[in-house]
Amino acid sequence: MNHEREGHYKSAFGSEDNLVANLIYLRDHGLIDCHLEQVMSGAYIVMLGNTKITNKGIDFIRDDGGLSAILNVQTIKFHREAIVVLEDLIAMSNMNDEQKEKAKSTLGELSTEALKTVVQTATTAGLSVLFGK
Repeated sequence: MNHEREGHYKSAFGSEDNLVANLIYLRDHGLIDCHLEQVMSGAYIVMLGNTKITNKGIDFIRDDGGLSAILNVQTIKFHREAIVVLEDLIAMSNMNDEQKEKAKSTLGELSTEALKTVVQTATTAGLSVLFGK
């Protein structure tokens, strides 16, 4: 690292050791590509000329999550079996018959989005009970 850059980075990071620690941290998380060479003394030679931000790094600093937010969307499909399982849970519940019929009727009238919310809430509650949280 030349003396001009060294002074700039030391003032920005407090020391070359802090700069190296931050570069290693960002590199190990896949946010930058950089070449750091550790010499026998344990010190690092920093070669900033080849340092660049990765796609993952750009997505990290973007407010909207970048392309990863679009490309990494996972779709969950609800099948009729999910409704049947919910109906079975209603049938096994300690509700009275009138409440059970009302719950089943309401379940059948739900939009896909509302059904998704019900399934997510039921799953979260079930996992909380299962894992004691």
